[in-house]
Amino acid sequence: MPNTPPPPSDDTRTRLLDAAAELFAEHGYRHTPVRDICDKAGANGAAVNYHFAGKEKLHLEALEHARQRALKEDPFPAGPPPTGPMPAALRLRRHIRGMLGRCFASGPAAWYVNMILREMVDPTAALAHAIEGNIAPHQRKLEAIIAELLDADPDDEGDTRPRDLACAVAAMTLHYHHCRPALAHMHPEIAFDQEQAERLTEVITRFTLAGIEGFRARSVSE
Repeated sequence: MPNTPPPPSDDTRTRLLDAAAELFAEHGYRHTPVRDICDKAGANGAAVNYHFAGKEKLHLEALEHARQRALKEDPFPAGPPPTGPMPAALRLRRHIRGMLGRCFASGPAAWYVNMILREMVDPTAALAHAIEGNIAPHQRKLEAIIAELLDADPDDEGDTRPRDLACAVAAMTLHYHHCRPALAHMHPEIAFDQEQAERLTEVITRFTLAGIEGFRARSVSE
């Protein structure tokens, strides 16, 4: 029988990134041996050092690879952006829908969020990379939307309302990801799918807008 030629180097690299992202998402960085990544990728034991100069750099690249996979699987988790300017309330709703869409994702689209969850529990150098490159910009965007809805000065560092409310929104959305086992046990009727994400988007958006209005009314009365 003729010998089967080895796969191209780029293909090996991609398979290593896929395998690493999936295993890091499931087990975390410290509990994922390099040999398991190589076995899953169908690569020899030296492949990680050859392509990434070690496990730590592979971890960093796998995190970004997982983010790109999430975007590829569902580039518009909130739906295609409408044409023309959007009012702040609609931008808030789309932001919440996008967050829930990621939380309710499955398969490769879920690797990134699950890797971030692992980082929150057991941080590595990859956490700072994720914060600077993705988490912080998204949080600042949410804070800016809320500041606009509050008629707040975005440059007023003494006004903590946009930050506090943005953290509250993040907590509400991430609850459905981080606490899924408990929720599934207490409420087995919950379907963790995109249809459910759409329904919860409406709930969280209305709750947030009502809270913002309450803060606005209190500011006026004071």
